[in-house]
Amino acid sequence: MSGAITIPGYSSSTRDPGIRFALDNSRANTATSGRRVLIIGQMLASGSAGAGVATISAGPSDAVTKYGAGSQCAIMVSRYRALDSQGEVWVLPLIDDAAAVAASGSITIGGAATASGTLSLYILDTLVPVLVTVGDTASAIATNMVSAIGGVAGLPVSVAVDSANPAKINVVALNKGACGNDFALSLNVLGTGAGQQTPAGITVTFAQMAGGTQNPTGLMAALSGLGDRVYDLFIHPFTDPASLDIFKSVFDGLTGRWAPDEQLYGVGITAYRGTYGQATAFGLTQNDPHTSIMGISDSPSPPMAWAAEIGACAAISMRTNPALPVTGSGGALNVLPPSDAGRFVSSQRNSLLWDGISTHTVDDSGTVQISRLITTYQTNAAGQPDDSYLDIETLLTAEVALPDMRTYLSSLFGGYGLVADGTVIPAGAKFTTAQLVGKAIAARYRWQATQMWVQNPDTFASSLVAENAGGGEVRVLMPYDFANQLWNIAGNCQFVKS
Repeated sequence: MSGAITIPGYSSSTRDPGIRFALDNSRANTATSGRRVLIIGQMLASGSAGAGVATISAGPSDAVTKYGAGSQCAIMVSRYRALDSQGEVWVLPLIDDAAAVAASGSITIGGAATASGTLSLYILDTLVPVLVTVGDTASAIATNMVSAIGGVAGLPVSVAVDSANPAKINVVALNKGACGNDFALSLNVLGTGAGQQTPAGITVTFAQMAGGTQNPTGLMAALSGLGDRVYDLFIHPFTDPASLDIFKSVFDGLTGRWAPDEQLYGVGITAYRGTYGQATAFGLTQNDPHTSIMGISDSPSPPMAWAAEIGACAAISMRTNPALPVTGSGGALNVLPPSDAGRFVSSQRNSLLWDGISTHTVDDSGTVQISRLITTYQTNAAGQPDDSYLDIETLLTAEVALPDMRTYLSSLFGGYGLVADGTVIPAGAKFTTAQLVGKAIAARYRWQATQMWVQNPDTFASSLVAENAGGGEVRVLMPYDFANQLWNIAGNCQFVKS
């Protein structure tokens, strides 16, 4: 019995007199895993970063140097940091495919100005004011417009006057690929109420961006090279089937980052630009429990901006408490709202939420607010409806609770031996039983309940199963009951007249 108590660093063979105390932290670890997000996008050839290598971000200026001004990566870092200035952000840059084609569009000026004014041009959601003076010809306005656009730093497009038509401006996405097809060109977005109207005598005609093909095929190799670093959120602009299938594979619960042998986790966040009908049709083709896609209708803000800002809100909410609705922890975005005709009404939002598409609302001031973030998971392996992974908050909570449980058990039982249940273990001996492991798990779950991540700790403790499977292995059935989010309060207003 005298040798049952283990004291780290102390040799029982010492004959030198003294009182020696070891400091043992195995029961004192209260640390939680650091929260970290990963922004994935395309860089420009002018960037200094190594393609396919994730590095920590030092902010928007650093992103311009590393990935190039106007690149997807630089824009997404800037949009993310505008909402979340505290979280740890990493960036995984991708290079354009050699076989990719850049999206292109055009702006054509007609007529001649009969009044002076300001032309309120929008390149995506960036306002580019163009001065128009009485008598300006279409070609003069086009030249001035190119100059005005060139004076705005960080736009993701290049512009030039068409060689065959001096009244036409050609617009080309800096990054090649399909994402450029979602870059909107527009005029007077805020309307006459905000003083935006076209000066008399001229017309502006847009050929919207199109023709971009082939998002980076290096995505899989880049994601596979991330190693064992944990990222809570994977924020990206891609909605093509090939890219989404890659993310689904990387997040897989049997062989990917959510597998028991990996425990790296991660939730993908992106956005889809399209009409209500297009969004519902698209959502029905998706079924990934680890990806959330926001429908943005005809918003001038590109999907990459929406994804970055939604990711920032989710990260802030996760650090506050992962079980809280993301909309309740900083769900307001800086993106421009869809047009009045393009805004999804309540019945449409409800339908989208049944079709795997997350939703937003727009208030009277034009502020966009996250309404509900869901995953695209809709049916199980048998093809039956399954809402177990409906809300993103369930995954965010799991990303916090499960690593916390793992850290706790590692601190408590690291270096222990395992003996049969019922064995009398001397005080201080580094041995345990499956039953004691189960009790420790129940105790930690009870602590997690005080953090409001989980609920019903008594039920958890009574339903928990911990068994010695032999060979030094304890198998545990943990009936986790994650906290819910308050989505609806329904009441019947039964009035009376007296």
